[in-house]
Amino acid sequence: MQFGEPYDSLYREVIKPVCSKKGFKAFRADDVFKPGVILQDIRRGIVDSDVIIAEITPVNANVFYELGYAHALEKPTILLANRNTEKLPFDVSGYRVIFYDDTIGGKRDVEQTLTQHLESIRQGPQA
Repeated sequence: MQFGEPYDSLYREVIKPVCSKKGFKAFRADDVFKPGVILQDIRRGIVDSDVIIAEITPVNANVFYELGYAHALEKPTILLANRNTEKLPFDVSGYRVIFYDDTIGGKRDVEQTLTQHLESIRQGPQA
């Protein structure tokens, strides 16, 4: 996800707590405190992750590079986007996306839907 508000709040107040409740440890590049190359840390994080949550609002080349890398590794991905997004890029328009409103009610809705997605991934493939 892009750094800065409102995305930092979404990460801190929704994504991290929901992941924690479902037994996942959420982190982003700014959670890593060690010397090194940031892109290597991001790629290693993607490789080591059980699931990738990508907030794709606004269209950000770095986010889409990382999402593409996760797709190439066949990682389960959960896409989030603000409901006010005009149009998703063609390459992701066929994927399920959790659209959310940046409101108090929207927070509750995205928490519930993200929880359902993580539970589905935790359970594994359905027949």
